[in-house]
Amino acid sequence: MRRILVTGASGFVGGHVLQGVRDAFASAEILGVGRRDLLKVPDGVSYERLDLVDPIAVARRIGTFRPTDVLHLAAESPIVRADTSKFDTWRLNFGAVYDLIDTLERIGEPCIFAFVSSGEVYGRAFIGGCPVTEQTAPQPMNAYAHSKWLGEQLVLKSTEGTCLKPIVLRPFNHIGPRQDLAFAIASFAHQIALAEVGQRPPFVEVGNLSVQRDFLDVSDVVGAYIKILQCAEMFSGPQTFNICSGEPRSIESILIGLKRLSRVAVEVRRDPTRARQSEVPLAFGDARHLRLATGWVPKIDMTVTLARILDDARTRAADAES
Repeated sequence: MRRILVTGASGFVGGHVLQGVRDAFASAEILGVGRRDLLKVPDGVSYERLDLVDPIAVARRIGTFRPTDVLHLAAESPIVRADTSKFDTWRLNFGAVYDLIDTLERIGEPCIFAFVSSGEVYGRAFIGGCPVTEQTAPQPMNAYAHSKWLGEQLVLKSTEGTCLKPIVLRPFNHIGPRQDLAFAIASFAHQIALAEVGQRPPFVEVGNLSVQRDFLDVSDVVGAYIKILQCAEMFSGPQTFNICSGEPRSIESILIGLKRLSRVAVEVRRDPTRARQSEVPLAFGDARHLRLATGWVPKIDMTVTLARILDDARTRAADAES
């Protein structure tokens, strides 16, 4: 029987992953771990709080569970927050990976280790204006991306000749319900939802809207993770996969889409404090390797995605008001 461990299960993506994994692996034992309480746990899934930077706790719990598959989502991911708390970023994004791998190697049983990195690792490589492939040399530009890039190397190099089968996943920008308001699209939707119920004036504060990114619905990203786990036994060795649409969209176009769905007219106001330093104007990727290996393709239309995000923001606004 497969025993699937999902770390970072209390985060934005983790909540979506647990249900997706449960649906895809009906007979598996599934354990999600995270730093916070999780109010809604899918039927047939176990969830526990676990601090991944506590090596003793990790060795004890993971040693008991003995996973056959690990989807390692846990990370400090908002880039601005990661840059302002570099120690915590490195401790979780790199140090916790080391402790987790060490525990799995000590268990000594075959295990698929899927490490969720990020398209951010490409950094300056995007400046060429072409879609990046897995052969493009990463050139990370911030603490988050650096920690993920070194985490990839740790996973690939430290597992050579061991019982672990490493897979590196590089998802690009993904958006959807329940995302942290530190991310731009979630923030836009939140501001619109508050304006709709009169909790703030009818305007949206924004940073640089001209940059173009490769956006996916979080459900499509989860679908890619599941496809990879389903096909992992067929991979001949370590793998690295881009998870992206291949279609760049400007932040402005996403905001326009949200404004069209809004119940009130909102004004756009520039806020220089919201603009990130060292912005890459255009960043998008090529996911042909993933498509050929698993058959995965994104399915969800962006209009549907934005409607889900705005409905979630309205629910949050109503909950805050009550």
